[in-house]
Amino acid sequence: MRRGAWTFSLNDVRGVTARYALLAGLQEFAIWLPLPVLVLHMTDRGLSLADVGLAFAIRAVLVVLLEVPTGGLADAIGRRPVALASQACTLLSFAFLLVVTGHVTLLAYALFQGVGAALHSGALEAWYVDRLKAVDREVALQPHLATVAVAQTAAMLVGATLGGLLPALASGLSLPWPLSGFGIALLAGLAMRALVWWLTVAWVEEPAFAGKLRLADALAMPTIVRDGLRLSRRIAVMPYLLVAGAAMGVALISIETFWQPIASLTFGADPEASGVYGLLGFALGAAGLLGSLAVMRYGDRLPGGPVVLAGASQLLKAGGMLLLALLAGGGGVAAGLAIAYFAIATQNVAHDALVNEAIPDDRRSILLSISSLVFFLGVAAGSSTLGLVASRSDPRIALGIAATFTLLSAFAYAGVAQIQRREARLAETDAPGIEPATADA
Repeated sequence: MRRGAWTFSLNDVRGVTARYALLAGLQEFAIWLPLPVLVLHMTDRGLSLADVGLAFAIRAVLVVLLEVPTGGLADAIGRRPVALASQACTLLSFAFLLVVTGHVTLLAYALFQGVGAALHSGALEAWYVDRLKAVDREVALQPHLATVAVAQTAAMLVGATLGGLLPALASGLSLPWPLSGFGIALLAGLAMRALVWWLTVAWVEEPAFAGKLRLADALAMPTIVRDGLRLSRRIAVMPYLLVAGAAMGVALISIETFWQPIASLTFGADPEASGVYGLLGFALGAAGLLGSLAVMRYGDRLPGGPVVLAGASQLLKAGGMLLLALLAGGGGVAAGLAIAYFAIATQNVAHDALVNEAIPDDRRSILLSISSLVFFLGVAAGSSTLGLVASRSDPRIALGIAATFTLLSAFAYAGVAQIQRREARLAETDAPGIEPATADA
């Protein structure tokens, strides 16, 4: 950046974190503006929950197919151009969703969403971690990731509240299609995504990027997959973290897909009365912000470190999902959402810290993409199967199934903890001590 425009220096860790946190927060705000009414918008346009689940599954399958080579692409040509391409695809996907009328436009949304999500996962986060480590090689990642998470959850709080309220606030304006109904929230999200794209151009500096892979290698998907999976197997904790990541995907897509249909059983689905979804958006956003602040303030003090925090959060999230599924009244929906999103916020920071600490720097984007790939496998499995269950029976049953799976998957972190204890004992055994000759004497 030019001097004087912003004081977020890329020459110290606080400046790097401040710049990335602001950008990530604005991006999160753009995501959450339409999210509290997204499923209601789709069902209001005549789509069933099975259609919604199928669209989310197609998106997730595309991410799975494209995730690894696009992560390698970021290692080859730079994080910035890949991030910009991701944001452009996502912007286009929501333009299709704004005008969705049936399966053709829904498919277009899913396709561009999948490409955008695949490009996104290995780019900006890798840029951020690289910049941190370039300034301070020994930087502790969890406090900085927690700061970013606070910015994101604060933006989520504002976005979710405003997005839920917008349809009710605009109901008296007699807006034309496609802005009528819940469409106004999608338009607001589109405008913010365009702003984020421009800010990425201005804020993400990557002079003379030195590619860690050749472009031909980055585009060779079988080679990248083999390389990433081989590295994943070589790192002892990664299989457990990947299992936990898949469960996180199932849980998140289940909550995002079903909480609005469950809430509509009590509150209805009228755009003019969408204020209640703004209040529920405030509840989940406030809980997420509280979780991020708790990690930033107390995360380093928790006995057992990130692995204990991640495992406890997984259990708490499952409890919130069960509460949401079992109690469809207003209090139950609000409490279940709040507990689940508090746990999501606390788990994400701890899980990301575990993954980033485990992987080598020169393959960060690839292994982050492998991790994201497994997460989206969970999304695909959850959305395709549970969407059909919800459509044929009840969204509460589908969410209850996802909650049970989430509860069982918490044991993956027990495997991580066991490996960490074993490696700590080995490190103590191999630590340099008294010279053998001195010991003999």
